[in-house]
Amino acid sequence: MTVPALSPSALLSGPETLDPWGACVRIDLGQPDSTLAISRENRLPRASVVVTMAARELMRLSKGGDKLKSILVIGSEVDPTQHPAFKEITENLRELRNKWFPRAKLCLISNDPDLERVEVRLAIGAYDRPMIRFEAGTARTFARLTGHKSTRFRQLAGHLESLDRVSIQACFVRGTVDNSTDSEIEGWLRRLQEVEPKEVLISSPNPRKRGKDLPWGIPIGRLKGIVEQIGDRIGAEVTVVDAENS
Repeated sequence: MTVPALSPSALLSGPETLDPWGACVRIDLGQPDSTLAISRENRLPRASVVVTMAARELMRLSKGGDKLKSILVIGSEVDPTQHPAFKEITENLRELRNKWFPRAKLCLISNDPDLERVEVRLAIGAYDRPMIRFEAGTARTFARLTGHKSTRFRQLAGHLESLDRVSIQACFVRGTVDNSTDSEIEGWLRRLQEVEPKEVLISSPNPRKRGKDLPWGIPIGRLKGIVEQIGDRIGAEVTVVDAENS
């Protein structure tokens, strides 16, 4: 029996091949204005909707002979860790992965992690590749990059240290905010030594493309120098990726 494909939805996309995730399906927990939302106040998709749609699609792909390297949980407008049912959804997705694609990795991209919640930190431990954005060496630069209070910088770094397995992503820029100075990189590396990430993904915009309101990329030589320092001081696997995909 052929399992019908789902109708197009902002919740699920793929399979598609993305660097560095390989052939993957993306599940978007941070897409508001869903017709099947949690409530009038919270427009994120209900956990039951996410799990049901993921189950149907993963079953369809598995029975159709598709190969997946990753099942990627993202948040296009709201960070996935800020979904109120993040832990419940994660547990269900892990079970679905084990059933239909046991060789695929369950992955997370979090640009603004809600690590204050204990259940979120526990849920992150269920991911094979939890990728957390952390790209500042000082509280001042962190605040300018994220818009958060500078006090959150130390809190975030402390919570990252408590995670058993974590990957770090960072994009280095110059312009109105510069997180690529020697002092910033030194502070960032010191934090990474405490976090002990499993892997580090770094990127930078094309330095030749400079818009009025766009951050500038750093020279490739500078980027290579950062890669070398990560290898020497952190010992983590380092991958340079396209800034548009990071």
